Amino acid sequence: MSELTITSIKELNKKKLLISINYEEAFALYKGEVRRLHIKEGVVLPESVYEEIIATLTKRATLRAMSLLTSKDYAKQELIDKLAKSRYPKESIKKAVAYVESYGYIDDYRYAYNYFNFKAANKSKRIIEMKLMQKGINSNIIKEISDGFYEDNQDCELNQSIKLIRKKLKLAEDEYIENLDFKEKNKLMAFLFRRGYSMDIINKALDRLIKDY
Repeated sequence: MSELTITSIKELNKKKLLISINYEEAFALYKGEVRRLHIKEGVVLPESVYEEIIATLTKRATLRAMSLLTSKDYAKQELIDKLAKSRYPKESIKKAVAYVESYGYIDDYRYAYNYFNFKAANKSKRIIEMKLMQKGINSNIIKEISDGFYEDNQDCELNQSIKLIRKKLKLAEDEYIENLDFKEKNKLMAFLFRRGYSMDIINKALDRLIKDY
């Protein structure tokens, strides 16, 4: 291991200091810990002290991860990002996430499956897939679950878009669209497209609702 020189100590908040090693942000410690370990700018950190810090922060990151998971489910990358915001070192985050994953506390497949089942009642397929991608879920997992879900719920998006049109136009359940001109139809189609519905679904929904004279 190369020399670990403390190059910066900055106040992170009232309780913690952010330590940089070799000009890179390394970790955050309580002010009392910094004093106890005699951490000062310009000092070379002994390897034994560094390993002690990493061990302490790994335990702390693991407890933090478990605490977060008691209140809600997280995708793996979401949890990594959450721990990184608390300035835990990468190696501590990696070990903490591996620990909770080994016990099944996080599972991206389960997360994506539950997300589809919960959100599909009022979100389009494209929006759900995009949100899961943003959460760091693997695209193969998303595709597998998406394909399976919509194979079993083929009219899900069509029924959603019909409900959205009825709500937008303030139509009762037994009412149909009358006298919809070209401009109004395009505005309605754009409204649905922005919400992630395909043109195929949009056209089918309009066909169901436009009264044909």
